[in-house]
Amino acid sequence: MEKLKLVGTRFINESGRQVILHGVNVLDRGREHGHIYPELESAFPFFRESGFNLIRFGIFWDAAEPEPGRVDMDYLARVKRLADLAGEHGIYVMIDMHQDLFAQKYIDGAPDWACLDEGLPHPENCQLWYQAYLESDAIIRAADNFWANRPAADGVGLWDHYAAMWEQIAGALDGCSNIIGFEPMNEPFMGSLAREAFGAATGAMMQKYPGFDMSRPETIPPQQAAEFMGLVAERFLDFDRTTLMDFYRRMQMAIRKHSQKPVITGGNIYCSTDIPTGIERLDDGLQIYAPHGYDSVVDSDRYESFSKENVERLYTGKRQSQERLGLPTIAAEWGAFPSRDFTNDLIRHMNGIIEKYLWGSAYCEYHPGMERDENFSALRRAYPMETAGELLCYHYDWQSPALTVTYEAEENGESVLYLPFRPKMVEGSSPISYQIEPLGGESCLCRVSAKLAGRVTLEVR
Repeated sequence: MEKLKLVGTRFINESGRQVILHGVNVLDRGREHGHIYPELESAFPFFRESGFNLIRFGIFWDAAEPEPGRVDMDYLARVKRLADLAGEHGIYVMIDMHQDLFAQKYIDGAPDWACLDEGLPHPENCQLWYQAYLESDAIIRAADNFWANRPAADGVGLWDHYAAMWEQIAGALDGCSNIIGFEPMNEPFMGSLAREAFGAATGAMMQKYPGFDMSRPETIPPQQAAEFMGLVAERFLDFDRTTLMDFYRRMQMAIRKHSQKPVITGGNIYCSTDIPTGIERLDDGLQIYAPHGYDSVVDSDRYESFSKENVERLYTGKRQSQERLGLPTIAAEWGAFPSRDFTNDLIRHMNGIIEKYLWGSAYCEYHPGMERDENFSALRRAYPMETAGELLCYHYDWQSPALTVTYEAEENGESVLYLPFRPKMVEGSSPISYQIEPLGGESCLCRVSAKLAGRVTLEVR
């Protein structure tokens, strides 16, 4: 499979084509499965038929280093086999060191030996799982001890363990040509700083808005939510610019001992909201920006209050961060929708944002059985998978259905369009030729060659 290189804000393959990445997160949080879905291999034909050329694959500290200083090479070999299988199906892979609530004992992440919570209490009755970040003394203390590089029982600091683990991960997986980068940690949580910042901001908001209730985020109007996040943003920006960037640079050094694959950076956990990221460029330029973004009702039962306006605003902020950083960008987590009759409408709304910014994306997340769930059928969208030239814009009208693509074409260069339908018409604003390659069902690839260099608009119906 062709390797990708980073050129400005674009992904370019070895044939010189611009690549748009589109796919899903695969995150098995279960220790009982070794953090890999037992029948995952059987999903790859579905991924291919759906036009997915990207998986953000979650690995877990708990599995990678089950004991201090002992990296489980058998686990990494299983991860490598899955990455190789993805490559056989034309799928690129992001390796994401995943965590939620910091540790496996709470949801997933650090092994027990690295969760230095000092026996402090952890609430078991949070209405929404992520409220534990602010309510759990145990999680806050464990995170503080991680950022302080406190020693584990063997006397070695947690950052030192983490970096040594990443050295071995990079060495084990560097040979997979379809792995596009390594993400050192999913949604890093800053510990007690968060409680302090949120506490001060909550007090200020309650004085201004007596009905403001942070324990019920789904009831907070979007405008108030943005104002609240603005109050805490400066503290979190400082964390990103100092502690988090120091961490990324440390992991970059560890990875570079064995691999030149990009480091994937997304910002702290609260950057999945309106809060901007303070991350900066790494010195070698081998870096992918991978923001997350969710509306405040996600994981609640209040989807009647879902705000498309809020989603558009927060992704406008991600776009501004991309422009500041000048990096290729993948919206690496979005969605988390329940299987309901409104799900496809919300997916199509996000598809429009992804189209507008020419981003890659990974829906969060795939679950076994999604293959048969029509409420997620909008993930199967038409898009220009590979463009021989510079992609300028595209749009998929799912109702027609029709795909329109405008690009600065290379003479006789072949572009590859993914279509979830069999086309009856393929036209260009200048002479073209094309071939159809069936993928299964109604899906296909349309390989289009422009006979002349210059701006071309394709219309496929």
